[in-house]
Amino acid sequence: MKTLVILRHAKTQPDAPRGDKVRELKERGHHDAAAMGAYLRAQVGTPDAIVTSDAIRARQTAEIVAAELGFDRPLTVEPRVYTADVETLLDVVRQLPDEAETVILVGHNPGFEELTAALSGRGEDEVRLPTAAFALLELNLSHWSEVRPGTGIWRGIVTPRSRD
Repeated sequence: MKTLVILRHAKTQPDAPRGDKVRELKERGHHDAAAMGAYLRAQVGTPDAIVTSDAIRARQTAEIVAAELGFDRPLTVEPRVYTADVETLLDVVRQLPDEAETVILVGHNPGFEELTAALSGRGEDEVRLPTAAFALLELNLSHWSEVRPGTGIWRGIVTPRSRD
């Protein structure tokens, strides 16, 4: 059984004077990322891998969550996650190392909502990932390469507001 946590980056500055990819987390984003990391620690424990987009806001979110989880290995920075469509994200998931049972994937909408909907078999109108929210999916598979649409078992979405 594999566990995939699809975590959208936390709240960022609204404008991008130096470009979208370098937008940084706001104070609220730092707070929400830490809170979600603590919540994840209680719900799923320390993951085997954390894979993040190379955008600054996603990397900051991943670093804060990793610290809260006690994750002491290097993050995997995957540039393909930034602005990825669902097919690209499925490809990223299929290439995860099989020794990793639980993986946190950190990135962006709309791709993350589309990936969650595709894996869980839910309609895209049922999946909403606001900033710092995550979807929790279980996959009854031995190898990440076996991931296909509909192979995920929906365990829910948690937002910073709903975790309490």
